[in-house]
Amino acid sequence: MSKANSKRTQIGFSLVEVLFALFIITLVIGIASQVAANSVRNAQILKETTFARWVGLNQLDLYQMAVDNNSPEPASEGEEEMGNIPWRWLRETSPSSSEILLEVKVSVFHRDNYTDTEPLAVVKTYVRPPSIN
Repeated sequence: MSKANSKRTQIGFSLVEVLFALFIITLVIGIASQVAANSVRNAQILKETTFARWVGLNQLDLYQMAVDNNSPEPASEGEEEMGNIPWRWLRETSPSSSEILLEVKVSVFHRDNYTDTEPLAVVKTYVRPPSIN
């Protein structure tokens, strides 16, 4: 046996090296797709909660304008569309720890999901009742 024939030269990758590289690539693609899916889901949640807060803030403003103008109190619940999404809202008024202020809270839900027990957004403000102004 000659010396040249006893040494084998390796050209290319072994099967184990190729399988390990494929495993790493698959792992990276899987993690990247999870991150992308979470980003899309988080963007949707952020969009919906922003619109829900705006609905609640609109209702607080309408209530504040009614109080300021000594107008009849607006409805305490209703429906509204914002951002092409239907919403339902519920306004609650209660005494606050201050004798001269009322706490006004608006809870906003998806209109189509009446089984919601947890609102998507809750906004609060404090107003002076009309009798104190």
